Amino acid sequence: MYASQTSRKWRQLLVAFLLTAGISGNIQVQANAPLSQEAAAAEKGTIQLVVKSSPRAQYQTEASFVDKSVQRALEEATEGAPFTEPLIPDTSLIYYAKNQSHQLGVTPSGELVDWSTKHTVQLSSQAQAALRNQVQSLRAKHYGELLTWEDASRVLPKFSSFTVLDVESGLSFEGQRRAGSHHADVQPLTKADSATLKSIYGGKWSWNRRAVLVQLGGRSLAASMHGMPHGGDGIPGNDFDGHFCIHFLGSVTHGSRSVDPAHQVMVHRAAGLLTDYVSKLSPWALIDVWISGAHQGDLQLLQVTTGQEQALHVRSMRRLSKSEERDVSQLLQLDTSVDVATTPERTNALTRRRVQFHLERASLQDRWYIKSAIIQ
Repeated sequence: MYASQTSRKWRQLLVAFLLTAGISGNIQVQANAPLSQEAAAAEKGTIQLVVKSSPRAQYQTEASFVDKSVQRALEEATEGAPFTEPLIPDTSLIYYAKNQSHQLGVTPSGELVDWSTKHTVQLSSQAQAALRNQVQSLRAKHYGELLTWEDASRVLPKFSSFTVLDVESGLSFEGQRRAGSHHADVQPLTKADSATLKSIYGGKWSWNRRAVLVQLGGRSLAASMHGMPHGGDGIPGNDFDGHFCIHFLGSVTHGSRSVDPAHQVMVHRAAGLLTDYVSKLSPWALIDVWISGAHQGDLQLLQVTTGQEQALHVRSMRRLSKSEERDVSQLLQLDTSVDVATTPERTNALTRRRVQFHLERASLQDRWYIKSAIIQ
């Protein structure tokens, strides 16, 4: 079918990050298709779907179905309009025709995408509706419920035990809510659970936020965790000195009583709503997501904020200044700056820098994108 050494380093970083229009063509669809060999051997008419939160994620949910009308529509499909979303669809469709396997992306609405050409694929309305039903059912199994902290707190009362599953690595461990009135303060249950949590973070404790599913009583809740033991409380003999935190929609930190932007973006990733969430953010909230992506080396967060494939090489970055948001309802472009504390790659020096952001949107109804970020 179809200046100083440090200044020079930062200038080099800037040159690497300045954006151009359009979406880079380096992404290979195969990265989202670990089962293509099996699909190639499948009998004609069998269609396979695979859902992953990102192309690099190890955790995935799969389903196969047979629908001759959809198979026929796939074989007769034609090229459609350009696909302009910043991220590859989280669902892959694999089918067999003309003695070979074929793979396409498929959106939650059932729209097909040929990522090699970055165009949609036109199907009949009946075939698209059938695909939409299959994809939405599979995504509901893969991702978590988006519950507010108030509702999640009732589902996970204090001293309840549950499974925590990392949506990128697929690793899981058992935890217990020990305390927490504004989010859940959690302990791994055993030494083995602590070791798994540590392995999720590459073998060392970390404050980095990760999208997770909290599973209890047949329910799976979208959440975000960090992996740093801190504070009091403990379960004897579990090799974890303190607790770690799990946030849900709208939960806040204990100290500032404010919503943590990095946790909230991970909650939405765990719910399968990353693009929808980011597309509705104000320019300043979008910058917070970009800073989180830079700090954690999260290429997907950088891409969803800029519309481009990027690599930004820093060891750490956090916001220092708090910008006052202003009315941008009638603006198509915006320039603003943010003070950050950051450590460049290959150094240990924490320095204060200012990042000058230029943001644009195509119309007053469209979402904002970060078009350049100059680290001064």
